Amino acid sequence: MTSGTWLPADQRLRPGEELFRNDREFTVWSYSATHCQLLLRADHLPGGESRLPTTVEILFQQVDAVQMRASYRGLVIRCATDEEAARVEPGLVGQGHRSEASRLLILDSAEGTGHVLTGAVAWREGVLSDMQPSLFNSFDPYDPMWPVKPLTGVGGELDVASPQEVAQAFLAGLPAGVPRERHGTVHLLTAVVERDGRRLRYNLGVFLTEADAAEAKRLVEPHATSCWTEALPTVL
Repeated sequence: MTSGTWLPADQRLRPGEELFRNDREFTVWSYSATHCQLLLRADHLPGGESRLPTTVEILFQQVDAVQMRASYRGLVIRCATDEEAARVEPGLVGQGHRSEASRLLILDSAEGTGHVLTGAVAWREGVLSDMQPSLFNSFDPYDPMWPVKPLTGVGGELDVASPQEVAQAFLAGLPAGVPRERHGTVHLLTAVVERDGRRLRYNLGVFLTEADAAEAKRLVEPHATSCWTEALPTVL
């Protein structure tokens, strides 16, 4: 079960009001240029090596500016006071680049202070499956592809595995209990053939490279009513 809170920045929040407090160690986990999304994650306590039963994630959306540490050993998020906003905001973004609905949030910890100028903030806590990239990015029937990134949209793609790594995973298997944080791409070849007055669809094969899939498609095309290749994520 997952619980959480969503706070748009235009909600009536008092200057200095505390929004969130947690004693876990939070790490900057992902950034997506789409909707300017920034994700923090905490699944262990400061100094702890084993994962806790639940994961806590914090999502900032429509981020206009940010100054933060790579990790926080315990975190408090609060609205900036009027004095903090007057001191910090003028130097954050140029005229015309700030959303009218954005609000300056302060990130406090024992190790220092940061801030995020953002349109909204949300947090969720739940059991994060090893197969699930994030509590904020789950399967969507309107985009029927297994999610492989913590956030939707364009990101850094630092977790993309090479075809060689994908092949090695097929040959050697994958360790149990390890988060599937990397993914590669395989290429599915599908064909439609006519038989006895009926059109039948077949998935003919999966290829590790786009070039191999294209060559297989070239060989199949003369014998099929239609055929095509489709790139699919392989979760590692």
